[in-house]
Amino acid sequence: MNSNSTKTDIWLIYKCSKCDTTLKLTIGKGIKPHDISSKLFDQFTNNDVKLAWDYAFDRNFLKKNNCVVQYTGVLYNIEGHIPQKWDKPVTIHLESQYTFDLKLSTMLANALNISVSKLKTLVNNGLITTNPQCDIMKHRIKSDIEIFIKPLDNLLT
Repeated sequence: MNSNSTKTDIWLIYKCSKCDTTLKLTIGKGIKPHDISSKLFDQFTNNDVKLAWDYAFDRNFLKKNNCVVQYTGVLYNIEGHIPQKWDKPVTIHLESQYTFDLKLSTMLANALNISVSKLKTLVNNGLITTNPQCDIMKHRIKSDIEIFIKPLDNLLT
């Protein structure tokens, strides 16, 4: 952030952890300080980590800055108990703070340790559904979705 008494410029600066390249993305340029809420101004001034992450995963912000983001290799955690046997119905509540381009089908195939084509068969046979309803094979992970998996034990071998 760069600010004087009349104008403020705000950027999000990325630094690649692999190659040390930096990228400066404009959040705002030539903004009058009184046009920014004092809370938001303080967050920018103090390099608020949550606010930075909000911008880092804001597709409209990234698009406005002509960024093409590749989410291949994005690491994620599945927390909670993943059954060893899929002999009972399972409900998964999936939460993500941010919208990113990880397909639900990719995450499910990895969690079930099956191919995407095998997952597609299970979805087409109604053994895996969601609430709210979505096309599991195309859906990009967003916040708050429930996944219902019927008993699959004999189908995963």
